[in-house]
Amino acid sequence: MSKREQANEELLEKLKGRTTHAIQRYFFSHGVCVSRLDIHRAMRLPEHEPTFLALRPSFAQVNEAIGLLGDIGSLSLPSKEKSMRAVYEIEARLQERHGAVDGLHAALARLDVAMRSVPAQPKLWPHAAWSLLLLMMAYIEWPFALAGLIVFGAGLGKHLKYKRRRADADRAVSEANANFESVAALELTPRVELLER
Repeated sequence: MSKREQANEELLEKLKGRTTHAIQRYFFSHGVCVSRLDIHRAMRLPEHEPTFLALRPSFAQVNEAIGLLGDIGSLSLPSKEKSMRAVYEIEARLQERHGAVDGLHAALARLDVAMRSVPAQPKLWPHAAWSLLLLMMAYIEWPFALAGLIVFGAGLGKHLKYKRRRADADRAVSEANANFESVAALELTPRVELLER
């Protein structure tokens, strides 16, 4: 890839990224949980539609630049300047109309951490199989019974540790969900789906 193609690719990513980031930040500030894929649905919400209708010329300029970069692979310098000015205007106007909700992004991050802390269920069948086999071998020699009890105890310990960690993780997820619900006014994209992206 030549330097010019790379610069055009970077400009394309910058135009898309900054525009969608500004829109998503705007909606988060209004308590609307929305992913980047559902932004167009959110822009049509009745209470937010006038804001985006006022920005229609700027969005048209950015979309035209994105289309040209995608189709042709390059933009003239004046077109680049116009499209970046349109991005600056979108960012500034949306910043002016930011809502009063604070902490939706932090609530999502906390929920993500809590959901990732849920432990995987341990495999207990090897402990059960070996302890059963060793207990059956106790008919041949009694020390096998002791070994079977030790293996069974290790499996039981693993199971109890999992139960404790699972209870702690469930409590953390419940608290994170409560925190998220206290901040989010509208969940346009389900929170779990948003965390998976």
